[in-house]
Amino acid sequence: MTQATSNPIRIELPTPFAVGPVNSYLFIEPEPVLIDTGVDTEDSWNALVDGLKANGLTVADLKRIVITHGHVDHFGQAYKLLEQSQANVWVADIGADWMLRPRQKFQNRLDYYAEYFLPATGVTEEMLKVFVNYIALVRDASTPLPAERVVQFKVGEMLDLGGLPWEVVHMPGHASHQTCFYQLETKQFISADMLLPITPTPIVEFPKDGKMRQPALPVFIDSLAKVEAMTIESVYPGHGDIFHNPNELIARQRQRIHMRKDQCFELVQDGVDTAVALLDIMYAKYHPGLRSAGLWMLIGYLDLLIAEDKVKEELDGKIIRYKVK
Repeated sequence: MTQATSNPIRIELPTPFAVGPVNSYLFIEPEPVLIDTGVDTEDSWNALVDGLKANGLTVADLKRIVITHGHVDHFGQAYKLLEQSQANVWVADIGADWMLRPRQKFQNRLDYYAEYFLPATGVTEEMLKVFVNYIALVRDASTPLPAERVVQFKVGEMLDLGGLPWEVVHMPGHASHQTCFYQLETKQFISADMLLPITPTPIVEFPKDGKMRQPALPVFIDSLAKVEAMTIESVYPGHGDIFHNPNELIARQRQRIHMRKDQCFELVQDGVDTAVALLDIMYAKYHPGLRSAGLWMLIGYLDLLIAEDKVKEELDGKIIRYKVK
């Protein structure tokens, strides 16, 4: 098999989210394999069917469906694909619960956000309702997959995609269970939402003890370093165009993260002491959808400052206030 025929074929699928379209990737030979499925909407389904048709395939022809991580724009149509094909869903064992029990996973996140995380940021009751209602909507739109149709693999294993072995690489930061796929011979990297043209959001997740979350942006930066250590020529991202020279992109993103972190520090020095107050200043000009996502980035900047021992947290009732150390 030649390198050209083993390249992933990008199928762009619309989403109703501010992030815009999501990418699904198709391998045709030696068997049809689909990487990620898009969100569960009629427009996305029609775009996926059309993308398969453009490559001489139907949904029924699919043999495997591989999921990178349990966000609805990446696995939302998986159950429908199972209904209309003999394919199984393949997912890393660290993310299998998102396929088997997605509603419980989203409910855990909703409860944590409503009781601990969002009140600690200083959000208004109106903002709290918007976040909670959104998570509830995603929860209700998530369909569990039958266990007998889910095949689990492990980080570090090799998956056969397009007739070549691709290494399963754990890349947390955007999602704690996110996996990417690296092909050493062709130097190709299916990056999911780890490496995007625009810095991905470090999602705050439900912590194992229900209270103490893992800082996501410092973990994301560690994952960036893992990517830099790999020899990559072509990147197939979860959103946006296929691109090359990933280390140049990583350098720009790291530089911007630290620039914004320093801006955050200056505001804390000036007495802006809650996450939402910082958000109102640092993301004032952003589109409302992106401004909401900005809260996670803002929390990430604060996490970095805490890790650098420049800022400390003080609990004031339910609200966390930030002070310069």
